[in-house]
Amino acid sequence: MKTDINSLSDVISDIMNDYSTNVRETVNTEIDKAAKSLKKSISADAPVGSTGTQKKSWKVTKEKLAGGEIKAIVHSTDYRKVHLLENGHVTRNGITRTKPIHYVSKNEQKLVEEFPEQLANAIKAVK
Repeated sequence: MKTDINSLSDVISDIMNDYSTNVRETVNTEIDKAAKSLKKSISADAPVGSTGTQKKSWKVTKEKLAGGEIKAIVHSTDYRKVHLLENGHVTRNGITRTKPIHYVSKNEQKLVEEFPEQLANAIKAVK
């Protein structure tokens, strides 16, 4: 492709805009994959009660931010039980405590360790 010197800045600008758009789309895709993966792993590790509501209560909510970025939030619709299960709680007799079940924090820590490398690899693959 031949370009004269007067339009060189326009060509470079177009190339950089295309690249930044591709990177933004890649980052958004990786965020979406990571959020869905986290939801799946938390649901798999959630304690099973008589109704199985903890496994079913996990959702991924996405919000669009300025500039086209997305924010993915993995949350439980039954957040009160999540807090009690993660931290333990006093039993009915008021004397003993239940043991905490760290099923959310375990999966969150795994994602925090793995996600930066996955994102870096995805961005490196952008052309």
